[in-house]
Order: sequence, then C-alpha cells, then structure tokens
Amino acid sequence: MWFTKVSDSVRDAQISIAAFLAAIALVLAAIISGFADNSERQLRDLRDTLRVSAVSGDIVIAEIDGRSLQELDKWPWPRGYFADAVQELDRLGAAQIAFDVEFSAQSDRNEDEKFAKALRELSQPTILPTFRQENLAGEKVVISEALPLEILRENAFLASVNVRAAADGQIKHYSYGETTFGVPRPSLANMLARTGGAVDESFRIDQAIDPLTIPRISFVDLIEGKVPRAAVAGKSIVFGNAAIELGDRYPTALFGVRPGVDIHVQAAETLKKGTIRGDMSPIPIVIGLALLVGGLAWSRARDPKPAFWKRATVSSVFASAVIVAIALIGDQLAWAYMPLFAPLLFVATFVIAKRTLGLVLNLQLARLTDSESGLPNRARMRQVVAKLDSPVIAAARIADYSDLLAMLTSDQQTQLDLAIARRLALLDGVEEVFRIESGIFGWVMGGYDQNETAEDVAEEIFSTAKTLFNAPVDVDGERVRVSMHYGMAQGDIAHAVDASELARRKGFVWSGNAAALHEETQYRQRLLGELDEALLDGSISVVFQPKLGFASGQVSGGECLVRWKSAQLGHVSPADFIPLLEEKGRVHDLTLFVMREAIRRQKEAADAGYPLTLAVNVSAQLLDNFVFIEMAVQDLIAAGCREKGGITLEITESAPLQDSETAKRALTQLREAGARISIDDYGTGQATLNYLQDFPAQEIKLDQSFIRDLVDDRKDQIMVQSTIDLAHALGFEIVAEGVETQEILDILAGLGCDYAQGWHVGKPMAWEDFFSQLGTVPVSVSAGKSAAA
Repeated sequence: MWFTKVSDSVRDAQISIAAFLAAIALVLAAIISGFADNSERQLRDLRDTLRVSAVSGDIVIAEIDGRSLQELDKWPWPRGYFADAVQELDRLGAAQIAFDVEFSAQSDRNEDEKFAKALRELSQPTILPTFRQENLAGEKVVISEALPLEILRENAFLASVNVRAAADGQIKHYSYGETTFGVPRPSLANMLARTGGAVDESFRIDQAIDPLTIPRISFVDLIEGKVPRAAVAGKSIVFGNAAIELGDRYPTALFGVRPGVDIHVQAAETLKKGTIRGDMSPIPIVIGLALLVGGLAWSRARDPKPAFWKRATVSSVFASAVIVAIALIGDQLAWAYMPLFAPLLFVATFVIAKRTLGLVLNLQLARLTDSESGLPNRARMRQVVAKLDSPVIAAARIADYSDLLAMLTSDQQTQLDLAIARRLALLDGVEEVFRIESGIFGWVMGGYDQNETAEDVAEEIFSTAKTLFNAPVDVDGERVRVSMHYGMAQGDIAHAVDASELARRKGFVWSGNAAALHEETQYRQRLLGELDEALLDGSISVVFQPKLGFASGQVSGGECLVRWKSAQLGHVSPADFIPLLEEKGRVHDLTLFVMREAIRRQKEAADAGYPLTLAVNVSAQLLDNFVFIEMAVQDLIAAGCREKGGITLEITESAPLQDSETAKRALTQLREAGARISIDDYGTGQATLNYLQDFPAQEIKLDQSFIRDLVDDRKDQIMVQSTIDLAHALGFEIVAEGVETQEILDILAGLGCDYAQGWHVGKPMAWEDFFSQLGTVPVSVSAGKSAAA
C-alpha cells in the first residue's frame, strides 16, 4: 500500500492532510445543517453560567402573587386596588411606576374612574403596557393590537411588552420597541432603563443576569401599607403577574420558567449594565485555524523532526486553547461574543481523525511489518504478490540460523537481518526484500527477459546471490560468515520457502522443487502416524547383531537394532525414522520398546544356560527426560538387572558433553538399576577418557572410522592401541565396531581388544538365528601380532 513506501515524515503529513480535510468537511456540514448554531447556543448558555451576576437592585417587582390572590377579591381585581397601590408607591417615593398588566378591557366604570383619577394625581406619569400580536387564521396572518383604556392612558406613557420566543422556546432576544396602532412605542425595558433604541430592532438579553436576585414586594402588602419606604424609595417599580394561576410564564436559558415581568426586568438590567453583546462569525476563526493547521501539515513532509510547537496537533490544540481563553475573557468583559463550537469542532475533528488515522495506519503497518527487524513481512509480501500476474517468488534461508542465534544478541540479530536484506536488494530486479520468518527472506523476481525460463533466471540470480555472501557480514563490529540457500516458486510464497528448505537439506545452492519437500514432509507425517500401531502389530521388530568376546572366542553378547516393515510404506530405514522420532520427541517410546524386548530375550537366553549381554542404543536427548529415566529404571529393577546384569545401554560420546551434571545423574540412576553403561561412537566427539572416567560407564565402543583402515593405516593402529591401553588402565572394556575382515579381527586380538562387532562377526539377524549361534565359535580368532607392535 502507498503508506508502506514513504518516510515517516511524509506519512505523517499525508495523515495530517487527510485529517485536515475531514475536519473542514465536518465543520461545513455542521454550519450548513444548522447543527453548529444549535450547539453554539447550548455552549453559550454553558459559558454564561461562568459569569452569573445579580441585578442592580434599582428595579423592584410588585408581584401579583398567589398570596395576594388568596387574600384579595377574585381575579380580575377591581381597578381600585391598583389605584390604592400606585398612590401608596407615590407616597413612599417611588421614582418610576410601570405595569405589565393589561388594562385594554373596560371593567366597572366607577373602578376605572377611580384608577384613572389616581393616575392623574401621581407626581409623575406611570407606564402602561401595549402589545401587538400576530395570529394565524387559516392561511392568513391576523394582527391584533391592544392599548389601555383611553381614560387610563391620558395620564400615562405607553410601552411595548411584546416578547418573542426563539426556536428552542426560550426568551433570549428583546425588542427595543414595537409599533402599535401606527405609533412607534418603546419597550418596557427601555422605559425602565431610561435608554433608547430603534423600534422593531432587538438585542440579546444577558442570560447571566440572575432574575432570582430582583427585589420583590407583594401586592397585598403594598396596599395594606406593610412595605417599608426603603424598599421602594427612588426605585422603579413594575407590577407584574407572579402567580402560576395567571400564566404569563416563559422559559429562560439558565433559570428555568420565569414570569414575564422577570423577562422585562432582566432585559432592562441588560440595558442598564451595558452588557448587550454583538456576535462574531465563526467562519474567520475557522479559516485562521485551518490555515495554521494546513500549513504545518504541509510543511511536515519536508521536516522529518519538527520542533514540538510546529507539530500540527500540538499547534492546533494550543491555538484552540488561546481562542477559548480569549472568548472567556471576552465574556467577563462583555466584548462581542466569540463563537467556539465550530473552531473547537474543527480542532477536535482534526486531532481525533489524525490520531485515529495514525492508529489505523500504524496497526496496518504493524500487521505488514516484521516486529524484530522492521522489514516488510509475509503479510506485506502476500499483498504485493496478489497484485501480480503469476509472479516468480524467491526465498533465501540462512543455512545455520540456530547457530547464529546462539552467538548473537537480539540487537545483533536485527542488524544481521537488515544487512542481509541490504545485500539481497542489490540483486537485479529486486524492489523490496521481505522477512518472511526468522532466518528466511523473500522477494519477487523481476527485471528479466520474458523469453528466458524461470530456471535460467534463477540460476543466474542465485549464483549472483551466492557471491554476495562470500564476504562476511559486519554485525556490531564483528564479521559474521553467512551461508544462504535459495528457493523459487511460481506465485506461491510457501512453495518458495519449502524449496529453500529442500535446498538446505540437500546442500544445494537453490531449488525450485517444493513438491519434493512436500512429499518428504507427508512421508514423515505418515511415519509418525503409524508409529504407535507399528509398535503393537509387529511392524517394528528387533534384530540382533552378534558381539564376539576375544577371551572366549564365542558370541557373548549382541546389539539390539530396530527394523520397520510397513504395509503401506515398505521397508523404512532407521536413518529415516529414528532422527524423526528424536526431532518430534517420540524416541523414548521406541527405546523402551527395544529395551523391554532386550530384557525379555536376555532372560530367555539365561534360562537356556547362556549368560548374555544385550546392548540397547539410548538417544542423548533422553538423558534429561525424567519420565523415560524413571520408566527405564523401573523396568531394569523389575527384571532383576541389579543382581543378574545382562543389559547394556549405549550412549553416544557427545551426550555427557551437552549437560554433564544432568547426564551424570541419569547414568548413575541407570547403572544403580543394573544397567551397564557403554560410551558409543568414541573418537567422533571431543571427550577424552580422563573426562569420561567421571561418568558411571564400564565400556568404551570405538567408532568404526578407526577400525576401517586398521590394516593399512599405522596411525589408526597407534591410536587404537593407545586407547585400549589407557581404557584398560582406567577400568573400561573396549568394543570395536565395524570389523569387516578376518585380518582386522586378528589385529584387534593382538592389540588386546575385549569385544568385536561387525559383519565379519555376524550381520543383524532375527532372534532365532542369533540364539542358535550362542555357545558357538562363529569365526576363528588368532591373537596375531599387530602392525603397531
């Protein structure tokens, strides 16, 4: 994919630009749909809660409250009550009297005259309400207007008390005035605040002014003379409905549903405090942020390591924090309202989108990248191969990878992987090197003439690849020799890997025959699958190769060997199935099977009067298999080997070297259970007799490589002679294997060897044939003088 081919800085720039475009698109959609306006209103209300303030106290509400309704006549009251109220306020020194109570309908004439007379006698004109209302009648808009009775308005100012709810039902804006009956009328709030304003224009009520702090007196207390002078003297008094029963209630942004008179006073307080605020457009702020973020995102592609503050995410968050701070300061100082939702939406979308895209791409990169080396991995290679038409795939496998792992640290292993990838990238046509798995690399072969066969190209490329690794690889200052095997396949990564494994097993430079490995693998799997049944049905059997004792000249022992004749697979060579069983951890089953057969046959020979020692091969890996050791000890003890002996366990020479303490404990347990311990293949490893004497062994078995040329090679004669002499001095008996001629047998007799084994003595044979040789002299032994002598 595109993001796997670019640098980290370019990838980050691409992610930033994608996030930038996403943020712009979302903000535009929010503005066009109106979602931004609705959200901004909610945010504005939230901001207003940070600056809630009390009213000035200059305006007092004379409430027509529930208590007044209970204690006075049934509503509507006689207008004489209002006459008494205004006279009392005038006596107490009220500076201004206003009504948010409708007086457009005629009541009792005497009561109306009484109220009109009181208005005429006031020291100042009072303020009476007028309003204009629009109603729908079908498809037509019907306008209704109301004025106080003419008898009342002769000595009063008229003020508009119209309020209109916003889309959310709340009263947020307030008109400076209305035109009723063709005459422009100032609003009640303007009259209370003693300010002017253009009729039919409106201002936003300061929602942070707390209507709960407005001073209030009860209407009934007022007409009963219970209101102190200090509560109203020099103040503006507004009569208004406060009782729930009378309605006239409106929702506000911060303080719930309030009486209409509260709205008028809140609007008047806004005018008095001068907290009318204009609204800024969010578009210039968003454009400024967009220019900042877009510029930084674009510059990221040319700046691999930008300063912290130059990073688009950091800068956008910092800029938005500055904008928020300025907006909140502006709120407290009553500056023009600075919108925040659209700018914050832009920044939040940019940051979230950038982080999300970065996380998704990083996860995708991690899925396509080898965690140890940072090279593209098998999954990435699959993507590349899937886009090509019948590509030729190559795989390179480190020959001795496990040995290299043992000598290198994890950091050095990473350096080695990268160094190998760099060398492979030098091959013609290689665009990208993949680390398919540990120790295995791959690439898509290309850059060759289509008229050439894949095999011809492979021969040329892999020969070149071989020369690339003639020189050692520098790893952390150390020169490491690396040998590679190569595989090739058409369109299948697994087949190329299998072909490289076949090349490794066969010692080839390269192979294109993955099918052969597949067949071999199937064969190995069938062997494992048939093992258990073969141990039970006799397909696996034990044969016995005679061991000649020089002292008696007779067959005095034998080595137990296994043969497998499968009904499906035919004769299976021990060279095929024993290494497989060792590799798969199944060799203990076979070893116990052979040992139990040896115990049974040894007892049979002993019962017939032939003391016999039978040898069983024990894999070195079984010496640290505690389950096997325990079961073998139990079998030896049960057979009475402590008292009678008769079983020899042959351990390869290298076994004690792998884990000397573990091996020594295991061999001691086996010897204490009655087994003789023989060190097999002596001379092929690095152990010395002095080293082996610390182990509970009684026998040394000379490897046939020292015996094969014993007649003609004086060096071998000297080596065998010295080994026999030293072994005898240390208490070991010596067995020579690989005795193929009478001449070799005679030389060994002259050298003082204890036992001989080989085809000249006898080939592996069934028990019946082996048993028939017991007590016989199969070959003549003349204690001839050795050439070494």
